[in-house]
Amino acid sequence: MSKNYKDMSNAQPLNKAKTLANLAKNVSEKTICYVLITCEKPNANGSMNVDLVFEGDKNLASHLIQSAKSAFEK
Repeated sequence: MSKNYKDMSNAQPLNKAKTLANLAKNVSEKTICYVLITCEKPNANGSMNVDLVFEGDKNLASHLIQSAKSAFEK
């Protein structure tokens, strides 16, 4: 499914220090997997660069993504 994100052209970049603090707070010595999905502001055509990084087992990372998707669909 392709979406056009031109309407997000006024979106402001995140505060990097706050974002890193949130990541540090939520990744502990007990964490066995995480998924980080980031995107940049859309270009003039509405296309958006999306990056995904994960650490840990890829099957568990996939499960985390599916669980997150379900939470957004509620």
